[in-house]
Amino acid sequence: MGRKRGNVRAGSIAVIACATLGLALAGSPCAAEAPQAAATGTAAPPGAPPTVVTGHETGATAVESARRRVAGGDLAGAVAELAAYVASHPREVEPARYLGDLYYRSSNLSAAESTYHAILGFAPNDRETHDRLGGVYSAEDRSNEAIEQFQLSLPYGSAYGHLVELHRHLGDLDDFVEGYKSAVSSAPFDGGALYALGTIYRAMHRTPDAIGMLERALVQDPLSCPVLSELGSAYLDSHENQQAIESLHRCLALEPSNFAALVNLGSAYIEDGHDADALPYLQRANDLRPDQPDALIDFGDIEDDNGRWQNALTDFLKAATLDPLDRDAYVNLGFDYSAHRLFALAEAALLKGISISPADGRLHYLLAKTYADQGKRDLARAEFKRAAASDQPDVASAAQHELATL
Repeated sequence: MGRKRGNVRAGSIAVIACATLGLALAGSPCAAEAPQAAATGTAAPPGAPPTVVTGHETGATAVESARRRVAGGDLAGAVAELAAYVASHPREVEPARYLGDLYYRSSNLSAAESTYHAILGFAPNDRETHDRLGGVYSAEDRSNEAIEQFQLSLPYGSAYGHLVELHRHLGDLDDFVEGYKSAVSSAPFDGGALYALGTIYRAMHRTPDAIGMLERALVQDPLSCPVLSELGSAYLDSHENQQAIESLHRCLALEPSNFAALVNLGSAYIEDGHDADALPYLQRANDLRPDQPDALIDFGDIEDDNGRWQNALTDFLKAATLDPLDRDAYVNLGFDYSAHRLFALAEAALLKGISISPADGRLHYLLAKTYADQGKRDLARAEFKRAAASDQPDVASAAQHELATL
């Protein structure tokens, strides 16, 4: 399950992986996990404090400089530099929000929360900041507060998926969905209501229902890049690659720098077996946001497709370094490590992913396969049971099959 898609020796991989995953593995030369950035933004890696560059003329240049630092592996330096800018420009939304994002990546949730609250103090209707604050509350298991923030962020796209997870956790998902179904029934030609329900269905892995709603939304608003991008992603979920490619191209014709559409178009070309066609879109996405892991994960998939698994691991490890809370990096790391019988590293990567996303069925399935390949039958059985309870139909089906034959 999950993606399957250097040259460094296995020993070198172990050193890099230990530093990235921050887990002590038997028989491998792991170092301790890097320290968190402090709430003040002045924490430094061991040794001297990071150099803080000041004097940025605009918030945009401050954010871009911080992004480049993150892409270069200097998260602590990016936090320190951006914190200095925000301290002297306290009413600029974009730099402050990105500073909060960096605190979140550093697992410094209290600093992230304080930063987002400061923004909402002078920009109370900023939807993206409400979305980010909801993410902090969700990570802290403050479900009701998280739901309130995600509701305030709507129709910001990522909020629907978070709301599905939170309402499932609280046990009232059916009631939540029913409200959106009623909205569509009351206004069947309302593109916003159709988009919302389609996005919710996609988050629930009800892909055919998602496609149906999003296609109806597109009829109402054929020039909506958010609808086209979400529909393209839904097509990709159902392996309808040509439809995905067409929809994502239409989005990019409207918004050539839409990051999500660029990455998903690259993914669609990879899924369709056309790696060379994927590369320019992924490169453009990586150039736009070098601090994001998404394009790197797809670059790793291409390396895997061409038999360069060690190079793929390097890409996946860098993705995990850029955003230690991105679960897709750990899915890919776990898959490749296990496939090449680097079982201790596979277990570390998958357990790290599960600590971030406990309900992700792919991670439980891959961990079960890793245990099974080592003859750890009881551990494998427990993980297959967790995967079999996943809301991802392909994962649940594969796990049930494995349980029947274990």
